Amino acid sequence: MTSWLLAMVLWLLTPLIVTAQPNDQARDLFASTEASVFQVRVIDKSTNNKSSTGSGFLIEESGILATNYHVVSSVVDKPEKYRVEILLKDEQPVEATIITLDIVHDLALLQTRPLDAPVLPLAQQEPAKGETVYSIGFPYDLGITVIAGTWNGLAPHSASPRVHFSGSLNPGMSGGPAFNNANEIIGVNVSTAGNQMSFLVPVQSLRELFDNRPAEPLTSFNELIARQLTANNKRLMDEMMAGDWSTVPLAGAHALGEVTGFLRCWGNSKDESNKQDNRPFFATRSCQTDHNISVTSQFFTGKFELQFYWIESDELSPTRFYDYYENVYSQYRPGNAGTKRDLGPWRCEEDFVIAGHTKTERTKTVFCTRAYKKFTGLYDVMFLQGSVDREQQAFMSHFTLSGTTREQALRFTAQFMESGVW
Repeated sequence: MTSWLLAMVLWLLTPLIVTAQPNDQARDLFASTEASVFQVRVIDKSTNNKSSTGSGFLIEESGILATNYHVVSSVVDKPEKYRVEILLKDEQPVEATIITLDIVHDLALLQTRPLDAPVLPLAQQEPAKGETVYSIGFPYDLGITVIAGTWNGLAPHSASPRVHFSGSLNPGMSGGPAFNNANEIIGVNVSTAGNQMSFLVPVQSLRELFDNRPAEPLTSFNELIARQLTANNKRLMDEMMAGDWSTVPLAGAHALGEVTGFLRCWGNSKDESNKQDNRPFFATRSCQTDHNISVTSQFFTGKFELQFYWIESDELSPTRFYDYYENVYSQYRPGNAGTKRDLGPWRCEEDFVIAGHTKTERTKTVFCTRAYKKFTGLYDVMFLQGSVDREQQAFMSHFTLSGTTREQALRFTAQFMESGVW
């Protein structure tokens, strides 16, 4: 190869070589913080093998680490079956104890022996929107990893504060720290929605949990969880009750609008051009909170959901229309999940109520509750109301309140039925 051609090739390759160099900030961050970020392992006591993994990081020199609640939720739920340990850099495990937790913000504090690692500082202020931040954790049990992403501020319309992080968090990174350019913690990895859209718990929630930690580790967490869920339900309910209860048209009826910021609504109706769709005409509106609170991997709570459904048909006979309507009516289910181990049986009451703007619409109402077995005073509530007397039209409204109290449920139901939806 001639000298001029070789020089040209080297000149063309130069930008690629520069681009491929590691990011100095990420490299420096990794070097200064990796000793204080650990894999958190939930161990099945019978097999002495890991059941699940996450991440955690040192925030107090006595051996206090932070992680996500959902990383260690199985230990809280079944302490007779599981324990938690921290994996040191030399691959040696160290047992840890759960000190306290914040189930609403998905945080937990662990206590282990003093570790030979620097304490990671908590930032005093959040980054500017668009600033590059760095998340660290142990994805897929593959070893410690640094992920660069963008800080987008708090996610709007969220029932609990969550930071929108444009980066790829993966399973196993939950509970790990996210850093600003000064190597200060600005959040805790919590979840991902895929496609470079992930979420962090703001560092302020972690600071509050640390500052209010108990003097001694708790031995049972049920009472604490019940208090936290009750307080969170009251906060959301107060905001909802004080919200905008005006209605919007929905085909031949009216439905509630977006009552408050944390309820986002979506709508749909039958595509009349789709000749393959033999259903009667329908129009729906559904409003709900943006995420559930995870109690265990099979038990979720904290969700509010409102649904409105209009159907009509000139083609079906009244009998066939009623059969179709009854089938739709019977399909409604609560918006959260749980098992018989977590939840008692549904107990329902039915009644006929006069509703509507003119107070002439006869409706059937079903009010159902199921108690939480471990958390005294908390319930799931499902309410359903449907028109009765129309032959070829029907309108249904439904709500689910999960993790609420009797007092709050009755308060909400009264306002819902008086809101003029009909």
